[in-house]
Amino acid sequence: MRTVIRYRNGVLNGKGASLLDGYMEDLATDRIYRLMIAQRVLHKVKVPGDDGQPVEHSSALVTRLFDEELAKLQKDLPAEIDRKAATTLPEARRIAEEMIVQGTTRRFRLARRFHGQSCAP
Repeated sequence: MRTVIRYRNGVLNGKGASLLDGYMEDLATDRIYRLMIAQRVLHKVKVPGDDGQPVEHSSALVTRLFDEELAKLQKDLPAEIDRKAATTLPEARRIAEEMIVQGTTRRFRLARRFHGQSCAP
């Protein structure tokens, strides 16, 4: 989540690629991360939570994690984000999550259509 927010924030501030934690991140990395998250939600992947109990990837979990990462970023700005660029962090977070949710919904509909099932609600 953190890398997705930081990369998207760079895009909003005119950067096509960003040096994040010593690694050059670009559109491909951003897309891979977003699709990994969307796939986990789509397939309801379960991972151990902080208490060791299984936690299912869901839209609600994605929202909570994005909220937590945004708060951490705003509290302790990474070196590549100056005060001016920090003002776009909430918008970067919103766009990144929206792209994941749209990707999950679109892929679900395509998969259902491919397998001959109705997409109607």
